[in-house]
Amino acid sequence: MKDEMTRYERLEAAWNLEEADRVPVTPVNCYIIPYLGGISIKEMFTEPEKLIQATIKCMDIIGDNIDPNITTLDHLSLFGKSGWDQVTLDWRIWDQFPPQGNIPSFYEKPIIEDYDDVMERGFSTILFNKKVKEVFARGLDDFFYYEFEYSEIYAKAWRKFVEEYEVPLLMGGRACHPLDLLQYYRGINLLTEDIFERPKKVKEMCEFLLDYEMNRAMRQAMIMGAGEVPGAEIVFFINGGPPGMSPKIFDEFFWPYAKKAVDTFVNRGFKVLCHWDNDLTPSLDTIKEIIKGLPKGKVMIDFEKTDMKKAKEVLGGRVCIHGNVPSSLLVYGTPEEVEEYSKKLIEDCAAGGGYILGTECETPWDAKRENVRAMIEAAIKYGKY
Repeated sequence: MKDEMTRYERLEAAWNLEEADRVPVTPVNCYIIPYLGGISIKEMFTEPEKLIQATIKCMDIIGDNIDPNITTLDHLSLFGKSGWDQVTLDWRIWDQFPPQGNIPSFYEKPIIEDYDDVMERGFSTILFNKKVKEVFARGLDDFFYYEFEYSEIYAKAWRKFVEEYEVPLLMGGRACHPLDLLQYYRGINLLTEDIFERPKKVKEMCEFLLDYEMNRAMRQAMIMGAGEVPGAEIVFFINGGPPGMSPKIFDEFFWPYAKKAVDTFVNRGFKVLCHWDNDLTPSLDTIKEIIKGLPKGKVMIDFEKTDMKKAKEVLGGRVCIHGNVPSSLLVYGTPEEVEEYSKKLIEDCAAGGGYILGTECETPWDAKRENVRAMIEAAIKYGKY
């Protein structure tokens, strides 16, 4: 039996496709932390010390690392902001959780109307778009504070947490795949039309957006402490493309930019956690090339709906995989059901190393605490190598 490892050592073994003392377990906890910690969504976004205190109250559901909720710095935006009510998509922050309020929700109108205009004039065409005027009706002092100062304050709070509790970060920076950005800025219907009617222009825009996203994410990771704070060297690379993509569309419009981003991050010294939503089972044969030309231990893929047993068959020995206890089970199931599902995932995916037990996307804000705990306890009970 292997000696008990630290959380970071256990995760590093999995990243490197090695068997640790047990299977690591890392639920992606976002809104559930402020909910159980007794703070509002707005406090979560604007007062990092309160978010840290809420996290401390939730240590029983943390697992082997902690999501520092980088989304509070900037989420799906063309320039850094703090809080989803300040980004171009106009995510609305409510003080309360449902049913009194809501988690941040989309401003579901096309923002980008002319690809060439954005690429020629830059992001000013987004910033001054009349459709999102209210989002930016604030002073320059506020803008510059959240753009430059707040990220330093935020990073300082999390650095202190990691030092005191020896829990590594899930990520240090965050990037979004450009095709996903386009589905938010154009809307899924218009983007679908563009893919078939203006494929060359979509690809040009993806290249344009990708350069920005990569540089912003690496800067963010450095501010969070990459190279010093365990886990801050990881770029959380989200998403899996618009839902319902065929393998052909995936290979032509998603994969080239995903591979370019992963290669760039790794070659610059970072690790990449590919947080890819949707069911990508049909694209696993393409995805297995994700580590082509790269050293071992630098890439992990976090699957939402993908068949994990099949993913292990195709990707095992190539890249670490993470996932995927269903969100519905965490909300509506029992601890016994969560334990059984987690046990099956471990049986299907753990052999030989390279597997981390996790949630399907993120832990729902209203998941039962005992269910999240059951998932963590299942890794301890059934995950020993």
